[in-house]
Parts: sequence; C-alpha cells; structure tokens
Amino acid sequence: MVLSVLYPTADAGSKEALTVDIVAVHGLNGDLIKTWTDPQSKALWLQDYLPLDVTGARVMTFGYNADAAFGNTTADIIDHAKDLLSSLIDKREEYNESQRPIIFIAHSLGGIVVKQALFQARIETQYQSINEHTIGIVFLGTPHRGSEKASYGEILANIATTIMNKPTPRLISALQVNSGSLMRLTSDFKFQLPSYHVVSFYEMKPMTIFSTPIVEKYSALLEVDGEDQIPADTNHRDICRFGARDNPVYEKLFKRICRMMKAKDAQQPIVGPNAPNSCNKYYVIPHNVSSVFTGRESICQQLSENCLPSRTRVVPQKRKIFVLYGLGGSGKTQICLKFAQDYRENFWGIFWIDASSNETAEQGFLDIARICGLEADSKVAIRWLSNIEGPWLLVIDNADNPLQDVSEYFPKGDRGVILLTTRNPDCKIHATVGSCELGQMGSDEAITLLLKTIAAEDITHEASRSLARPIVETLGCLALAIVQAGAVIRQKLCTVEEYCGVYSRRRKQLLSHQPIQAKADYRYTVYTTWEVSVNMIENMSNETAHNAIELLQLFSFFHFHGISEEILKEAWKNMQGRRLSEWEQSHQLHILREGDLKDWEPHLFREAVVVLSSFSLITIDGMNNHISMHPLVHMWARDRLVEAEQKRHWRISAVTLATSISWEFQAFDYNFRRFLLPHVASCLSSYISELFTTGDAELERLAIAVNFALVYQDCGRSREAVELEEKVLEVRKRTLGEEHPDTLASMNNLAVSCRNLGRIQEPVELGEKVLEVRKRTLGQEHPDTLTSMNNLAVSYSNLGRRQESVELREKVLEARKRTLGQEHPDTLASMSNLAISYRDLGRRQEALELEEKVLEVRKRTLGKEHPGTLTSMSNLAVSYGDLGRRQEAMELKEKVLEARKRTLGKEHPDTLMSMSNLATSYSGLGRRQEALELEEKVLEVRKRTLDKEHPGTLTSMSNLAVSYGDLGRRQEAMELKEKVLEARKRTLGKEHPDTLMSMSNLATSYSGLGRRQEAMELKEKVLEARKRTLGKEHPDTLTSMSNLAIGYGDLGRGREAIELGGKALEAMKRTLGEEHPATLRLTNILADFSSGQSPSAKVPEPHISSVNSHNKPLDVKTRDRWNLKGWMRRHHR
Repeated sequence: MVLSVLYPTADAGSKEALTVDIVAVHGLNGDLIKTWTDPQSKALWLQDYLPLDVTGARVMTFGYNADAAFGNTTADIIDHAKDLLSSLIDKREEYNESQRPIIFIAHSLGGIVVKQALFQARIETQYQSINEHTIGIVFLGTPHRGSEKASYGEILANIATTIMNKPTPRLISALQVNSGSLMRLTSDFKFQLPSYHVVSFYEMKPMTIFSTPIVEKYSALLEVDGEDQIPADTNHRDICRFGARDNPVYEKLFKRICRMMKAKDAQQPIVGPNAPNSCNKYYVIPHNVSSVFTGRESICQQLSENCLPSRTRVVPQKRKIFVLYGLGGSGKTQICLKFAQDYRENFWGIFWIDASSNETAEQGFLDIARICGLEADSKVAIRWLSNIEGPWLLVIDNADNPLQDVSEYFPKGDRGVILLTTRNPDCKIHATVGSCELGQMGSDEAITLLLKTIAAEDITHEASRSLARPIVETLGCLALAIVQAGAVIRQKLCTVEEYCGVYSRRRKQLLSHQPIQAKADYRYTVYTTWEVSVNMIENMSNETAHNAIELLQLFSFFHFHGISEEILKEAWKNMQGRRLSEWEQSHQLHILREGDLKDWEPHLFREAVVVLSSFSLITIDGMNNHISMHPLVHMWARDRLVEAEQKRHWRISAVTLATSISWEFQAFDYNFRRFLLPHVASCLSSYISELFTTGDAELERLAIAVNFALVYQDCGRSREAVELEEKVLEVRKRTLGEEHPDTLASMNNLAVSCRNLGRIQEPVELGEKVLEVRKRTLGQEHPDTLTSMNNLAVSYSNLGRRQESVELREKVLEARKRTLGQEHPDTLASMSNLAISYRDLGRRQEALELEEKVLEVRKRTLGKEHPGTLTSMSNLAVSYGDLGRRQEAMELKEKVLEARKRTLGKEHPDTLMSMSNLATSYSGLGRRQEALELEEKVLEVRKRTLDKEHPGTLTSMSNLAVSYGDLGRRQEAMELKEKVLEARKRTLGKEHPDTLMSMSNLATSYSGLGRRQEAMELKEKVLEARKRTLGKEHPDTLTSMSNLAIGYGDLGRGREAIELGGKALEAMKRTLGEEHPATLRLTNILADFSSGQSPSAKVPEPHISSVNSHNKPLDVKTRDRWNLKGWMRRHHR
C-alpha cells in the first residue's frame, strides 16, 4: 500500500504555494496510475490536467490491494482505510501541511474505502486533523446502496464481474456477505459526517455484458443535502479516465473542486449545545438492541434518511414522525433500538415510551420528568419536550390499542423526531416522513439471524446455511420465532437437523419457549405476544369483538392466504329458503345467524375484520380485499384452543365452506369452487376423520364430504375426490343400507370419479349395481333409472363395449320420448348421447342427423345462445368434420366461440374448449399459424386460472405440441410432449389412459425426428399396458397394435408389421365392423405393406388415430379434448 505524490514532482524546479491536498483512491482491480490513465491518449489527468486547472493543488494517488481488501471481511477494509489515513498523516507532518484542506476523489469501490477512512478519522483521535480539514469528496460511480433492480450485494458482485472478467468465487461471496455492513457504513457516513461538499457522478452507459449501467443512478447517489448530482455520458470503467482536457466530465469535476476551495472560508458550521451533532445527554431506552440483530438494511436506511435531525438550522420544519407497523414479533422494537443506538450522538436526547397501555405511557413520561429534573407530572414532561431546541428522539413503542388515540402522546409543535411502533395499520395516518409495514425477514437474513442466535462459528458456511433454511421457512421468516428457535438449539434441547421434526410434534411448546439469555431483548414469546392482542380484543366486550374472535378461529382452519368475504356471502345465500338441521344451526357462524336479513349485509363481517387488521393478526389486500395471515399466526390461532374447542371451530369452518358450495355449473360457480380448493384442502387436513365417524349428524357430515369432493373434481384432483367418495359410500352402506337412494347416489358419484382416474372397470361394476337396484325399486322407466342406464352406457363405451353402449342409449331415448316427450331436455340429452355412440361406431351420418334434430329443437325452445344450444352446435360441428365438411365445421365452431365469449366470458372453461376445438378446424384447413395462436391463448389462460399440472392445462400443452408439429417445429413439439408425459405420470400414474396417450403421442414425435427405435419401444410399452388395463380388443388397444405395426414397417420389419396389423384388422372387423373408418384405413395401409410400398408414401401421418373421436383424448394427430362436464351427469344428495 502506497500514497504517491503525482504533483508537484520531486524534481520540480520552483516551489509553488500549495493550498489543497487532493487524494485519489481507485477501486477493484485498480492501480494507482492505470486507473486514472486514458488507454488511447495515455493521459494521466491527475498529473497532466488537474494541476493546471486547480492552482495550488498537491495531487496524490493511493494504491492498495483492493481485491484483498474486499475479498475477506470488513475488517480488511478498515485496515486499508487506516493505512490511507496514516499515509496521509505522514505526508502532512509540517504544521502548514496539517492545516491544508483535503479533497478526496474516489472511483467505484474506492469510495467505500474513503467513507470508511473518514468514519475512522472521526472516532480515532490520531486522525483528528484529517477529520477537521477534509472539505469535500468526489465520487465517480461509487455504489452506496442497492437499487430497485438489484440488491447491494448483487451490484457489488456485478462490479467485480465487469472489472475483473473472472473474479474469484471468494471475492464474490465476500462482497455479498459483507454488503449489509457496507451499506450501514453509508448510513453512518451520511449522517455522522455532515460538513463535506459531496459531488456524485453517475454513469449513463452500460458495459458490454450488461444492458444497463453497472451502478445505476439510484445506487450512485448519496442523497444528502447539497449533494451535487452529475450524469456522466460514459460507462463505469471510463468514468475516471479523460483523454483530453476539454472532456465534459473532467471540466465539471475540476470546476466543482475549485468551488469547494472558494467556499471553504465561507463555511459557518453550527456549534454549541443545540447543534445537530452535539453530544448526547439523555439516553432513556428499555434495553440495548439484541446482540444478534441482523439485516433489515432497507428499513434502517429509510429511518436514517428520514428521521435524523437536519444538519443545518435554516428554517423550522415539520416534525418528523415515522410509523413502523406490523405483526407482533416481526422486530419493530429491535429496529427502533438499533436506530437509537446507531445514531445516539445525533440527538441531544433519546426517550422511550411504552404505549401498550395508558398506565405504562404515563409512567414513561414520569420517568422522563424524573431523569430530567422536572416536576413529577407527565404533562409537564410532554410540554418540556415541546420547547426543547436541541434535537430529540421520542420512541412511542407498542401503541397497539386501536381505541387509543396515540397522538395524545405527541408533544405539541414541530420540534423533534417521533418513531411510532404499532400493530395497527391505521396509525399510518400520523406519519409525516414515512411509514413501513414490517413483515417477515428475507430468507437469507433470516438464516443469518438463526446462525447468529445459535452462535455458529461461521455464518457464511454453505452447509450450515442449507441446514438452517428449512427452519426459517417453517417459521415463516418471523424474527422473534427464529430467535426462539435459535435459543432452543443453543440450549441443546435439539439440534439444527432435529428442529423441524420436533416442531411438527411439539409446535406449541417450542413457540412458547422463553429464551433465558434474551428476556431483556424480547418481553414476550411468539405465542404470548399474539395472545396479548386477543386479550385486548376480548376486553372490548362488544358484538364486533366477539365476531372478530370467531372469525379468527374460522380462518385458522381455512388456508392462510386468499380468504374472501365471498365465502361467507355464498354460504348465507345457499342457506336462504333451506331448512337447517339442529346440528347445522349449532355450527353456524354468529354473523350468518344474525337477524332475518333479506339481503347479505357485509358490515358485520367487515367491522370484525377491521378489528383483526388493527392488531396485524391479518392483512387485507388493497386490490381485492382478500385476507391473509402469517403462517405462524394461522397455527397459533388454532393451537390456542383446547382440543374440544378446536374440533368445534373446525366443524364451524367445514360447515361454512360446504354451505358456500353450490351444485350449479355457471362460470361463477366453477371459478368459485376452484378458488375454494386451498381452503377445502386446509380444512380437511385437520380433522377429516370427523366427517366419517358414527354418531350425531352423520348425514350432515357426509354431505360436507360430498361437497368437498365436488371442489376436488372441479380442480382436476380426481384422486382426492375418489378418496372422499369411497369413504362416503362406505358409511352410507353401513348406516343407510346398500339400496338407499343416497347410497346409490354415492355409488354413481364414485363411478364417475373413478372413470376420471382411468379406473374403467370399477365404474361398470358400480353402474350395473345401481341400475339393477333402481330397476327393481323404482321401475324401468323412472328418471333415476334412465340416468343410471345412461351413465352405464358411458362406462361400457370406455371399456370398448360400444355396441352395448349404443343399445342402452337407444333404450333410454325411447323411454324418455315415451314418458317425457320428444322435446323434453332429458330426451334431447339422450339424443345427443346416442349421437356420440353412433360416431364411436363409425355411423357418422346417423350421428349427424341426430345432432341436427337436437340443435333445431334447442334453438326453438331454449334460444340461440343458451348453453345447451351452443353445446349442440359444437357437437354438430364435430359431426361435420367427421364427414369431411370442414368449412361448415369451422364456421359453426366460430359461431359457438363468439357466443360463448359474449355469454360466458373469455376465460370460462367452455369458451376455452371452443377455442381449442376451433384450432383443430383451422389446422385441418391449413390455417396452422392461427391454430397455434389459439392454442397458445388457451394454454396461457389455463396455466393462470387452473394449475400447471391440472388435466385441462396438460391437455392444452398436448394440443399446442400438435400445432408445433404441424408447423414443422418438431423439436419444440417433442419437448412439450415430454413435459406432458412426465406430469401425467406424476399426477395420474403410469398406466392412466391419458398417460398412455401421451406416450403414444411422444412416440410420434420420436419417429418424426428419426428416433425410430425409441418410438417403437414406447409403442410397445403402450400396447402392453393397454392390453393389461383395457383388454386385448379395446379400441385403444387396437389403435396401439396398428401404430406398432406401422412402426415395425418403418424399421424394415415387414413380416412383423403384416402379422401384427393383420391381428388388429381382424379384431377391428369383429368389434367395429368392416365399414368402420378405422377398419378401412388399416386395410389400406396393410395393402401397401403387402405390395412393398411404404404407407408413409400415401398417408401423411403414418399412424392410426384412436377410433374414439369424441368422448376421450385421441392418440395421434388429433387433439385430446378435456371434457369438463363429462363427469357432471350424476346424482347429488
């Protein structure tokens, strides 16, 4: 490390009178000469230009190993800063030298060394002359803080990456780890060293590898009074290099230095006991800040920028009041203690009031009066503060009572600074210089806090941080909870590795644990601090307070995020006109029982919610008024109850949720049930067995399970739906008997859910049982019997028993025509269902004629835009397409889409299905780009409104992959199909029909990319699975046989191709008939094989599509359709 004099040189002939010392400090990867030298002109402006423009300047440059300084701990930076100071003291030994003004010029991270040096000069007496005679600093691209786009640590790392090309990992890690300390240095520097002239140049151009400047404007500005902020039209490296004396940045720089020199004699700093920087006299705080205080740089920076007294006494200004609000245990008090400790010397007096009650606040002001020698009267103390001229800070802590006007504690007038902490967000109204909601810590700083609390030897050790991460995530990164966890680990009650397991078993005990060595730091444990809030609410003793406590318990069994008033509103609506059982009435919310209202009145709910919000027990989203709770508050609200009370409030929550669920299928109903999913899942996670135990109100409890199963089905969670419905059926069989109507309804519901899971044999068995009982007990033509016949027909079709399916549907249709009439809605539904069966058997003309009849009647009886009419139009379009009338099919689909957009909305499931169907027509007509754009829209909406792995989303991904393939984007098509396959394996199972279809689709892509062996292996797996799960002559199994035969042909295995294809053809003739389109197509392909001609020469896509073209996903080249309403034709009781 060296401080070298550039001017005047040692061999200078004449002795010029020197009037100022200018010291330049470089940054990372810098050099005391090269950093300041222009690479083209070789001009060293510190030596070549500056002495000419600043008369009497002695110019020095400080060289040091910056990589070492910043590559370890902040202690190394302090060492280099002290070396700069001692070297400068050595250069200023003579009296006339020691009195000379000093101006620093710092580039990049060199500014950090300068700030550290000047901070040390203030607190260490041996450097006092430097502290007294420094008059200004010029910062050239120095990062003082993070920006909106990057944290401070990221900015420092970016500088290292840019300047050094390949910085060591150790340096990058050190910069990020030390960033918090370095940013606090900025705060210390800004407000403890206030008398300098500051000039900050910020770059306007990016470096080559970045799209924006390395140190953006926000980061490069110190933001102090009088700071000269100057843009430089250059990048970070060149901001300190000037190739010519007329460089505009250089001109601005030397002129600012000259102005500093002219102004030095005119400075009149404020002195005396009332000066902003006078020594602190009164320091009245409850205890020191915690020794493990960590992070919170952003809020600490806000406080330092907004809450320190002015550096000058120009004109009176408004009082500075800053409000910190948020959940108990989030660290509000600790931040105030930290601010008081860090900036003690900026205030003549610091005083503390505990405003948790009127009594504690009164005592706080009496303590101020006693300490300051005043009359023992709280009002006297408040008046005294009003009249003190010196800067004072008053911390009003724990002002949590929403019924108390905290402004009564404010001294009158504009003097002083007030920091207010509260759980009540409404107290923001008192803020004059800012407010901040204090929530959970950032994950990294939470980990650091935990490691500090357990006294870890190395808090930067990656393995230790990895072990700590699950703990802080479990605790929701709440400061007080983390400190308590650290105390438990530090006291050897469990290890870091064991904590999460112990927490899952003994959560309440751990979160009520009081750390012995931290009692002074934290008055309450996590759980007791929130219990204080509940006690205050209970003490209000009014109806609103009662409702607030009841809602708190209700919410504890919902999901902690996204709780909406709409849940209670829908529950209230569904209760109207319905006779509730005694059990249901006893488990209703007071808010829902209140009065005999004709319309939903939200004020009871909203008033109660406001009370909870005023203690920060909940937060309310300002955009949609949805309610959220911190996960630990959510747990505590349940844990605070004894077991019996927990179960009672769980039943209230379950009844409320279930009552809010309707069995309607309009757009709102579908979206609302989807919205309820996390709340239903959370509710069931607590006491699901309560729904199925024997005892009182069995029927009511089973009805809750049935409604919850509907939510799961709507959200594509068929497995959870089946689990619920199986339990419901088991209980109903036991309590009602196997032939009770409700038991039969459960069997029907379970059959539909099993079908959605791909379990196709069970629905047949269940359906046959239901039909047999209903025929015997209700009669062959009872509406419920006919519904059972129709449902069984669907199950037969799925099993490949399509002739039986047609026969059943024909019977249903005939019976409904006879008993209900030809134009009854159920008769029309039967006609439409029969058309599907005809299409499955290749009887396409008959299917078309039925669909046309249905559409004509529905138009006449329901209207042109009724959902049923639009469904008929969509089905008719499919029939047009099957018969090659593609233009008509497309036009009809366009009409359906426009009508559904207009009547249901652009994001309704039926609208999305219409978009996907229209994409199919566009693709068939060669309008492939339009098809792609439609599929992309559908996928985007489904990802956003459903879930990334919802069956509907996966269907859209599969459809989009087809469109990619149509446009020749085969690689993208393959990658998307692989994602779909992996998701379906994970969510549905390896042998679910949809999973097998995805494997078949992927095989097609592999073939198209020349990966024929992999394609064949996939096809063989699909065939084996379909034989095992569907049977050897199921249509889908025959499709797989056909596709595999073609694969053999592609690989030159002609004999195997003809043999397998022949078996498939014989089975198709037997099960589908010789005139079925699939039978005819395979016949033609096998003829090509026999003649030695490749089928791909005649068939654009050499694969047989699934013979089922309507009800279920298709295998190849046709889009799989997800029919939202396919499972809805069921009985509900």
